[in-house]
Amino acid sequence: MTSTIAAELGDRPGANRPTAPPGRPLGDRLPLVVVGVGVALLPLLNPKGPLNTGPVDLVLMAGILVVLVWAGTDQLAVHVPYALPVAGLAVAGLTAALVGDGAMAGFGAAAQELVLLAWCAAVVCVCRTPLGLRTLTRVWCLSATGWAALLVVLAASGHPEVPGGKGGAGDRARLWFDHPNLAGNYFMLAVFVVLATRYPRRPVARAATVCALVLAMFFAGSNAALLSLPIGGLVIVHLRARDRRGPVVALALTFALAVAGGALWATVGEQAVAGLQHSDHSLLRYSVARSSRSAEGRESLFAASLALYQQGDVVGIGPSSTSRELEESGLYDAKEAHNDYLGTLVERGPLGIIALVVLAGAVAVRVANSQRPPPGWAPVVPCPEALAAAAAAYTFTALTHEVLHYRHLWTYLAVVAALDLATRDHARVEAAAEGRVDGS
Repeated sequence: MTSTIAAELGDRPGANRPTAPPGRPLGDRLPLVVVGVGVALLPLLNPKGPLNTGPVDLVLMAGILVVLVWAGTDQLAVHVPYALPVAGLAVAGLTAALVGDGAMAGFGAAAQELVLLAWCAAVVCVCRTPLGLRTLTRVWCLSATGWAALLVVLAASGHPEVPGGKGGAGDRARLWFDHPNLAGNYFMLAVFVVLATRYPRRPVARAATVCALVLAMFFAGSNAALLSLPIGGLVIVHLRARDRRGPVVALALTFALAVAGGALWATVGEQAVAGLQHSDHSLLRYSVARSSRSAEGRESLFAASLALYQQGDVVGIGPSSTSRELEESGLYDAKEAHNDYLGTLVERGPLGIIALVVLAGAVAVRVANSQRPPPGWAPVVPCPEALAAAAAAYTFTALTHEVLHYRHLWTYLAVVAALDLATRDHARVEAAAEGRVDGS
């Protein structure tokens, strides 16, 4: 413990390099390997099992169990971030399900949320050292690049479907994800992880990695994922400019870039999209060219969902009930609510909205606190602004998709929580050291 604290304070040479923690390396290695395999296999969501489980969930459960045994054996403190808002979401969902007629769906949603919370805690536990975080994020970057390359090769060869999975409308690729938008979201988040960690280390290799991930997003045909990238880019530019030039210059630069982007879209983008609606390439027709139709469809869906809530109980209609209730009422034919904010209100009521706001606040606080990682951690995440960019991207994506149950999202939330814990622990160590100096 003493050597770890010394490394954090930079009291010895090489303190800024991620180092292996003291103790039993074999005991620490197994949890990291199992959790790392889970991170690498995040896209394996099909074929489906009970409660919407996929093949990767077996690995995630194994990782949770191994970490639990490891923590109990070595008497490690297990941090469970976001426990209060997730409990609020689960209670709101169960209450709405019991009041309505979807008790089983409510219990299933609560079980999914508890498993995701446990997975998040397991990732935080193995990332308690710089070495653990570095290993896990590198596995994430490399595996996401590999999945992107596979998707690009399959889609470019005219075979977007894979055994055990399906393609999407218009040859949209998705590998083993539930739908192409989920695939695009996974690769979008991977871009921000690559930028945050600057891995691969060589700029040329890193640029090639980002290009492969963006190309995979294009073949998945997810407009939300593609639009989230420039939004996240604006956040990175703003935070970098704020640190170097001050908040006034940062706001002016961000505003100018946003206006320029909006003007470019108004003058060129809309006409280009309209022209692509009659393209010979089905992928373009069912991705970029459908943006206007998607916007109109979302507007109608949101109005129907709000009407559904107004007709039902104030506590909500219960988790995973929106599509069924809309179809039965004849208001709209949809597979899901396509909006986490409105979907939470409709399915979980005001209590669910409060829990969602608390969750967003908890994430925002941790993201802000992780912008200046302590010595020893900073080399692992040399560009923490990209983590804030990912949070902004998800805030936007949640307007058009339901992302709360995405496994890769909770992996990202765990990385943010691990950095937040490291930052707060370092601050306590520094405060204790200063107290001892002043007392002497």
